Amino acid sequence: MKNVRTALMVLALATVLAASFALAQKGDQAEVLLKAAANKALVDGDLNAAIELYKKVVAQPGATRAAVAKALVQMGQCYEKLGDAQAREARKAYERVVRDYADQAEIVAQARVRLAALGGPGGAGGLVARRVLTDASGVGRFLTADGKYISSNMDRDTGDVVRFEVASGQRSRITNRGPWTETDKSYENQAFSRDGKQIAYDTTGLGPHQLRIRNLDGSGLRTLYICSKDQHVLPLDWSPDAGSILALRRVPSKANELTLISTADGSVRVLRSLTSAWNLFERASFSPDGRFVAFSFVREGSPPQGDVFLMTADGRNEVVVAGHPAEDELLGWTPDGTSLVFLSDRSGTWDIWTVHITGGKQQGEPELLKKHFGIETYYSNVLGFAPDGSLYYKTRTSSGGLYNGAVDLETGKVLVPPAPVTTRYTGAPDELTWSLDGRNLAYLSRPGLWGPGNNILTIRSAATGEERFLSPRLRGVIHISWAPDGRSIIAGGNTGTESAIFRIDTETSGITRLADFRWDPKLCPDGKTLVFVKWTTDGPIIAKRNLDTGEESEVVKGITGGTGTWHYDLSPDGREVVFQLDGAVKTVSLNGGEPRELFRGLAKLYELRWTRDGRYIIARAGSEIWRVPAQGGTPLKLDLSVPRMERFSFTLHPDNRRFAFSVNEGSKSELWVLENFLPAAKSAK
Repeated sequence: MKNVRTALMVLALATVLAASFALAQKGDQAEVLLKAAANKALVDGDLNAAIELYKKVVAQPGATRAAVAKALVQMGQCYEKLGDAQAREARKAYERVVRDYADQAEIVAQARVRLAALGGPGGAGGLVARRVLTDASGVGRFLTADGKYISSNMDRDTGDVVRFEVASGQRSRITNRGPWTETDKSYENQAFSRDGKQIAYDTTGLGPHQLRIRNLDGSGLRTLYICSKDQHVLPLDWSPDAGSILALRRVPSKANELTLISTADGSVRVLRSLTSAWNLFERASFSPDGRFVAFSFVREGSPPQGDVFLMTADGRNEVVVAGHPAEDELLGWTPDGTSLVFLSDRSGTWDIWTVHITGGKQQGEPELLKKHFGIETYYSNVLGFAPDGSLYYKTRTSSGGLYNGAVDLETGKVLVPPAPVTTRYTGAPDELTWSLDGRNLAYLSRPGLWGPGNNILTIRSAATGEERFLSPRLRGVIHISWAPDGRSIIAGGNTGTESAIFRIDTETSGITRLADFRWDPKLCPDGKTLVFVKWTTDGPIIAKRNLDTGEESEVVKGITGGTGTWHYDLSPDGREVVFQLDGAVKTVSLNGGEPRELFRGLAKLYELRWTRDGRYIIARAGSEIWRVPAQGGTPLKLDLSVPRMERFSFTLHPDNRRFAFSVNEGSKSELWVLENFLPAAKSAK
């Protein structure tokens, strides 16, 4: 009997182990499917195929709850990228995560953020982003207070105001029938009165800057304010009663002032002064009842910090609203005057937030309205709120591409004509650079135009063309170059609290701080000498720093007003730099000495790259590319011309034959509206 019991126990244990092994295999299979789905979405760009793979993870019997929740969130993100038609499916996926996977706290938090971005606070209908125009290149920047028109800048030749009617999509001109002189044809900014009947604008003409106002039909033209020497004034907003104009008065290189200018007599009242010319007011506006003024400006620093401020219309009782170390930019007041809306990169991407205001004071914490709004829309392309709370804005998306080919460096003849290669993002890649062994090409991918999330450090395999997107814990990456170990990138970066130079591991995305931020850092083969461009009161200089001791010393001094010494490169052996100064391309030893001139006079400005073998310097000037002997000799123009080549993009492979570059084909502007953006009950008041 004892032997029978033992046999049964062994059999039961074996069954349990077999079942556990089977479940583990299924769990592993779920992870494999997750990776395959992510690869389909990010590398191949095949969102529909990725969704099908995520569905298999969800249906996998042995998949862990974490894997299923993760699959649902990533599936929802794929649906979002497919456009507004699939927003409902995305919402269903996120809602399932929130409802059924409460134990997966981190993933649930992600789902809630996406639901907030999709649904917004606008009620059952949910937030809807609707494209109004596919080509908004001719549409202006100012939505009238009644939400009916978008008014453009004045025509520089006639003084006409061009406007776009939102309902009909028609454009029309309001003809200037008043006095109009040559001095009125140069201006920088305009502001429209709340009733849409008057315009204020600054004009330079042939004399001092002036602030003028007139009716939109051209009548009633008068000069309201004449600037003193070196001043100019930019109108920002009209008070609701049209009694004063909120304006920025600037003295270049000295100060900026936020002022009120009376429309009755042109008298000026200073509301807020910024003593540093580097501190800039970004946007300012009256509250709908005229009692308060909200504004934002960027503080000088590294990184620059922007905040939203609120004060009474007489310039008193100033407070910071929704204070945060991140950069915040005011968008405006909600139509009912109960809240301020602002852009912020506090979450690592540019999002729209709102904060409630009562009696000139903040009420509660800021609320997220729209995630991933994108810096390509930024505050200057936000046109304003319609009375129903809809937000009109313009987007700008860049287009371009990556190209490669081959050239004979000795003869300058092209061996393989440049041909486009597929990349994940349509924007032109930036700052291309080959690894030391030539196996990988590093560059910054540009999903948008700039800002957090729009300069993705990318490693592309030369053999397969596969792109890997690194995710260092940095809000921005710039000035990339390969470290001597070939396994890391040297770059300038921003952590959210400081800008510095970092070493970024290309496998783990881990970061190591090396030094304070400097322009164009490059690490010598010894691994401890950092070369960079440093700005001084005498202009830019090329300097070096010993990372062990922290000692810095000058390599070559820039000359104020001269051609930029910041276009430089480090020789492969780390002993010299090549740079441009006073119209000549020169080299100099890192240890000092007299610079040696290579050539001069071919162009005004070059981008300089040393070839990996040290024999030549590649000098790009506009669409032309030259090969220059590093030891002196006659430059040779390569038989290659690329008119729209992106900056700092031409890079020669270590084999001195293959090359890569990117082309910038410009940007496309579209007009969009966010409907159900604000609570209907509030916006209707």
